[in-house]
Amino acid sequence: MNDRASEVTIELAKELIAAMQAHVPTWSKAFVRFSATDEQFGSNGSYVTDAGVFLLDPFKLQSFFEKFNALGSELREVLSKKNGSTFCVLLLSVDSSFDYKIDFEHKDMNKWKITKMNGASGLPEGVHNA
Repeated sequence: MNDRASEVTIELAKELIAAMQAHVPTWSKAFVRFSATDEQFGSNGSYVTDAGVFLLDPFKLQSFFEKFNALGSELREVLSKKNGSTFCVLLLSVDSSFDYKIDFEHKDMNKWKITKMNGASGLPEGVHNA
């Protein structure tokens, strides 16, 4: 990653950690999935507490999601210019110890979906180490 890409990645993690600390003090782990095409983009997320896994509320966290989407779009553009490859999905994982991990998918728009529909856990699909 180049300098700006690294800065944006750190900003993404800081934004998610700050949102979790402000809105859910009992959180232990949180995830945000950002997906994008050339025409549209968006994100959703979930978090883990001792009581279970919950989806991030897009209404209560509207400002957070607006910032996250702007940063996610910027990161997509910066990385595309740097290496000519554009990701379609990124998954940011953070924990309450401030450790974070970011993963990128370049082909599968359905990777790491976060939902509770049809009995899903609320964790990103394929992520089991919450």
